[in-house]
Amino acid sequence: MHLSKEVGGNYPLRLNVPVYDAALIDLGELLMRHASWAGTNKYYITAYSGADTEAEDTIGISQAKSTDLDDHKENSRFYKIGSDGYPDAAVSAGGNFMPVIANPHALYMAAYDQADAVSHTHAESGTAITITSIEDNIDGGWIYTTDGTDSSATYEGELRYITADDGTDLTVDSTLTVDTSSDFIKLLPIGHRLVGLNAEATGLTSTAAASSTVYLEIVENWGKWRSAPTHPLRYWNDKGLSGLGGKLATFSAEIAQLKHCWHYVVV
Repeated sequence: MHLSKEVGGNYPLRLNVPVYDAALIDLGELLMRHASWAGTNKYYITAYSGADTEAEDTIGISQAKSTDLDDHKENSRFYKIGSDGYPDAAVSAGGNFMPVIANPHALYMAAYDQADAVSHTHAESGTAITITSIEDNIDGGWIYTTDGTDSSATYEGELRYITADDGTDLTVDSTLTVDTSSDFIKLLPIGHRLVGLNAEATGLTSTAAASSTVYLEIVENWGKWRSAPTHPLRYWNDKGLSGLGGKLATFSAEIAQLKHCWHYVVV
């Protein structure tokens, strides 16, 4: 993820905060307050999605890779991360720190992760598409066929607007042909609040609906491909497009934090 804008027009607020992870923390990773901020858990962790205690009480996104903050030169004074790049020091030993953007009203640009796609299970063609693991109430969103899961998808690069959705069957704006090699990403409608993150919390997943207590909201969807610069997706401009080139086309959402650790928009 990266910073898109600050709603109030303020400058990014960059702070060094205590963090913990038994693995590496990446640049642009969304971090949240540990669900049990007590005892030895006084730090921020990756904002994984998919559980009631996750992706809430967020603080913002990391501004460096933990591997770039290893223990040398000035880094040892500010972050104290070892040479392995793992921010896993115990609180009793002072912990580790990393820089984050901490604005409660920041909007972040999060890519729809095409490696975290839904693999289609059968061949079909038409405006009614059955996807077993799709979620309900994403009318007004989009689906895009890519090759994220299968090594070579026959029907990739197809963008369709979702006109209706009942949780399994989608109705799209125009005929779509897919088979078992096809993979989908779902682009969630503006205002949607069931927003799932990928495992690294650097982008959005399509593989499952998020928990109702993952407090993020889609503010805008953006697309970019060879014949079009980055632009907000609109039905009258982008419906029924084909041949966008699989992963050569990229899609992102602006997301808002509804339950920042310092400021709640919803409870």
